[in-house]
Formats: sequence, structure tokens, C-alpha cells
Amino acid sequence: MPLRCLFHIHTRHSLDSLLSPRTILARARSMGADLLVVTDHESTRGADDVADLAEGNPAFVIRAGEYKTEKGDLIGLLLQRDISSRISTEVVREIHLQDGLVVLPHPFKSHKLDDELLSQVDLIEVSNSRCSDSENNSALDLAERLGKPVMGGCDAHCAGEIGAVAMEFDCDLPAEESGLRGVLLWAPRRIVARKVSRVYGPYSQLIKACKTRNLMLFAYQMKQLAAVLAREVFYQ
Repeated sequence: MPLRCLFHIHTRHSLDSLLSPRTILARARSMGADLLVVTDHESTRGADDVADLAEGNPAFVIRAGEYKTEKGDLIGLLLQRDISSRISTEVVREIHLQDGLVVLPHPFKSHKLDDELLSQVDLIEVSNSRCSDSENNSALDLAERLGKPVMGGCDAHCAGEIGAVAMEFDCDLPAEESGLRGVLLWAPRRIVARKVSRVYGPYSQLIKACKTRNLMLFAYQMKQLAAVLAREVFYQ
């Protein structure tokens, strides 16, 4: 059977999420996940919390984090410790010094792409449930042009988004975590995706507005949420 991986999930340690480790684990187990990749903003704390509770189910919880840089977000996989820099070249260097892997998430959403950055990343996220079809298609074209292995991420900030995108690797489960590097880089894979409501985007930003007590962000995202709800009701 293929290895099932759920990648790009945020816990309550991210400002724009309220997801608890127990909720994430329950969802991942119900979906038969073998690999789970928790990628909180600026922190590996969520990954550590989930790993502490997992007890071998899923088999591996990959220590990871998503870090904001001047060129856009970068995800570090297989980390031994958190990343301190927020300069793109230094973030990449810190990740690679830990023998970790660098993922370029949603490359056509809030990124400044250049040859230097693209040459340094190891994998590219080509299916993200929060991106448009056009953005995901452009990401796939980019990965194919550069010859980079691909990832599919649900970018889940809410329970309903977990598993919106999943990956299936055509290989055996490695005996040790050290074998995951080879799986991520070289194993054949298939990405399975389903559509999710666009409500989750503004909703997660409302969470951020509440946590940071940002009234302007709250007001703006309330308008965005109302617009999304109106569109979804109208087009049903």
C-alpha cells in the first residue's frame, strides 16, 4: 500500500489557527495517514506537541516549520531545531546545515521568485488547497521546468481543511526517520485533492486579528468573510 502523507498543517501555535494537536491527530488517523507534517508559522512547537501525542500513529510526525522571509514563506522539513533567521538565504542555510529539506510553498502566492531562491529549494508545493487552480498550475509548471520534486499541501488552519490535499508515496514505510529524506526526494508520488470552502481563509485571518487585537484586520476580514459566504450561497 502507498504511504499516505498529510503535509502543511498549522496548530494553535500559529497566530491564524486554533487547531489543537489532538484534533489534528484524530483527523490524520481517520484518514489513514502514515506521515504527518505540521508546519506552524515561525515555530516547530506544534510539530513537537503532535509528535509527543502520536505514539506511533501516524508512524512519523515530521518536525517542520514555515518561516517568513523577504522573498516569501519557506518550509523546513526534518528539522532538529528551530530556525532563527528570517533572511531567505540564511533560512535555507540553517535548514540545510541540519540536513533538512527546503520546501517552497505556494510559490505564486506572496513570493518574490528569483534564480537564487529557486536554485536553493529542494521541493516545490504544487497543490495547495488555499491557492487558485491557476496558481497551482503555475507552480507545477515551475517544478517541472526546474526538475524539482513536488509536494501537495492542505495548508490547514481549520479542521475542515485537514486532508483537502494528500500525497501518496509509492514506496515502503522506512524503518527509521532517517529514511524519510529519500522518500520525500525520490519516491514516486501522487497528489489527491478536493475542493474546500473559501470561508476558511478569512476565518483564519479573523483568528489572527483576535489574537493580535488588530481591529482593522478584523473589520477587513469580516467583509471578506461576508463576500465569500455570499458567493458560495449564490452559486450553490
